[in-house]
Amino acid sequence: MKEYIIPTVANLDWTKAEKQSIDQCTWSPNPAPAASVQALFVEGDALYFRLESAALPSRAENTEPDSAVWQDSCLECFLSFDGKNYVNLESNANGALRASLGTERHGRRFLKDMAIPMPKTQPKLLENGWEMVFVVPCAAVEAIWGVKPESGLSFTGNFYSCGDLTPSPHFASWNYIDTPAPDFHRPEFFGRLVIA
Repeated sequence: MKEYIIPTVANLDWTKAEKQSIDQCTWSPNPAPAASVQALFVEGDALYFRLESAALPSRAENTEPDSAVWQDSCLECFLSFDGKNYVNLESNANGALRASLGTERHGRRFLKDMAIPMPKTQPKLLENGWEMVFVVPCAAVEAIWGVKPESGLSFTGNFYSCGDLTPSPHFASWNYIDTPAPDFHRPEFFGRLVIA
């Protein structure tokens, strides 16, 4: 199981965050573009997860919240603070966010239908690729799990790069997933995240 130590910072400074590869391509029919994740915690504000792909998005057709963004060039952040319920945050380069909560792939509830502060997306095109920053407010974590993000808190998650309907479909994860077919909704294969 991989582990990521999330630095606590006063201001967003990505030079303080370790960059780890999203390089587990168990089921990819094609090579996945190089991808990475970084994380920072701004106390009392939010957890920030910066995912970066080394390939420019080859498909970005979905524009509505909770649409089928995994069909496009997509970066994803799944998090759990209780080992049972997890949030999936998925976005394409348009910043269209698919966000829901549940214990497995089926029977999930969209976060927009819950009375909680919503996570946000910050997409950015790069010279040779694109990035997505998922902003998870501390208030959202407290509302969903009853846990206050703070130094020493340990939780689980996984990060993904995919694109089901792109010219080169691929499926890559940060932490290895031991299943015969692509399935990102497997919290038993999440890695460990710790706020420093």
